[in-house]
Amino acid sequence: MLGTAAGALFLLAGTASAHVRVFADGAKQESPATLRFRVPSEKADATTVRIDVTLPQGVMTTAIPPATGWKGEEIASPGGGTHVMWTAMAGNELKPDEHRYFDVQVGPLPKEASIAFDVAQTYSDGSVVNYNERQRGPEEPEFPAPVLVLDAAAAKAALTRQEATAPQTPNATASTTPAAAAQEENAGRVSWLPWAAAGAAVVGAGTVVVVRRKTPTSP
Repeated sequence: MLGTAAGALFLLAGTASAHVRVFADGAKQESPATLRFRVPSEKADATTVRIDVTLPQGVMTTAIPPATGWKGEEIASPGGGTHVMWTAMAGNELKPDEHRYFDVQVGPLPKEASIAFDVAQTYSDGSVVNYNERQRGPEEPEFPAPVLVLDAAAAKAALTRQEATAPQTPNATASTTPAAAAQEENAGRVSWLPWAAAGAAVVGAGTVVVVRRKTPTSP
């Protein structure tokens, strides 16, 4: 398959530096991987003090590499499932506009087209930003869960099906010209256009990053 033959395709929401995202060099279905979570500190008046990643069913931790200045630990949820949590030691908090990577080694990845990870980011002012929203249709959510795509073709097909079943926006009014209506429709779908080039890029260059721009706000 395209994704497994040439490396993982990463579907990201936000700007090049905004929002939590996940990387896994050479990741493929049914093989172990090292997940790398890139975490930016987006609040201007607080520091990031904790990161909590929920591993979905079928993803098992094998090791948590050291993160300098942070304590990493695996926590079992009472209702099942696993969390990997990193807590900053004094003086190592992530300051505004800074970012760093947090790694976790996992066993064989499930045979899924894509894997979404819920991430909770805690700030020094006590606020928590939950990146746990799934994308439905052409519009990205405000706080998207980072997604690791393992099979680009299957993931694209799934997203296309979701878009087809998503609530439709009202049709253009009678005063709107056909050309204007078409332009509006294309504008609503522009966030999907990177997929068209993604397949060829994955084959030619291995890992591909797909970015959609959006300025984040606090919940």
